[in-house]
Amino acid sequence: MVRLVRTSTGEVEIDATGKMEGRGTYLCRDTACWQKVLKGQQLQYALKVKIQPENLERLVKAGEKLLKELAIG
Repeated sequence: MVRLVRTSTGEVEIDATGKMEGRGTYLCRDTACWQKVLKGQQLQYALKVKIQPENLERLVKAGEKLLKELAIG
């Protein structure tokens, strides 16, 4: 599982350490899972935040990179 967290500034970040402060939620390590959650409203609902388009785009790219790294490792 990969943790995503809403920071105190309202941004959503990937929490690779699992120790960042803020409201968090977990996603499975499956590309289809990430695509579904990032395209829909589930993540915004779980983290109780409106995710800005630029933040969402950054999450998509970071998620793709992370999932590739996890598949290799």
